Amino acid sequence: MPHPRLLDRPAIVAATIEVLDERGLDKVSLHAVAARLGVRQPALYHHFRDKAEILAAVADEVLDRWHTDRLPRDGERWDEFLDRNARSLRRAMLSVRDGARLLAMAGSRSPNVSNAVAQVRFLERHGFSGPNAILAFIAVSRYTIGCGLEQQTARDGAAIVVPTRTTEPGATEPGATEPGATEPGATHLAALAAQVTALGSDHEFDVGLAALIRGLEAVSESP
Repeated sequence: MPHPRLLDRPAIVAATIEVLDERGLDKVSLHAVAARLGVRQPALYHHFRDKAEILAAVADEVLDRWHTDRLPRDGERWDEFLDRNARSLRRAMLSVRDGARLLAMAGSRSPNVSNAVAQVRFLERHGFSGPNAILAFIAVSRYTIGCGLEQQTARDGAAIVVPTRTTEPGATEPGATEPGATEPGATHLAALAAQVTALGSDHEFDVGLAALIRGLEAVSESP
């Protein structure tokens, strides 16, 4: 058994992050966390009610450590800030194994009030109505978390798999391709998908984020 560490909330959170990185979110257990700390599992309950509370604290710690660009800078444009903020959130999620799932599942649904006030006021000063300012942050954060979830959990990794031959038996629609035949245009589509895959997940995220932020320009003027 490992030599016992000082047992407090930060130590438990740190040990849980270690277990998370080694085992993945589905295999994080209080028994494994306690073993990492060199204590018995009941000792954890002096600091946290249950596993859910520990994971919520871990989600907060991940954001505190790596989501470092949460506030606007003097003279910054609104689109620059949204871009920087989204990249900071993505960096935090990808810093730990299953980080996107952790934040989506265990992250707090209550905003940090001081951060949220500064963020919303910043967008309001740049022409957003209050509701549209909040909706802009929701859109960007959901896009960012969604990309992180796909990147960390996709069955085929970053690859886009395009079947080039049909597999459905009994095609009856006029003009339908017979099973086993090459699907018209599939070879070209597969080649394009390979090019996109080669560009990498970072580039894929960049393109979508840029498109989303450009779209928000339409709601940046208060009605």
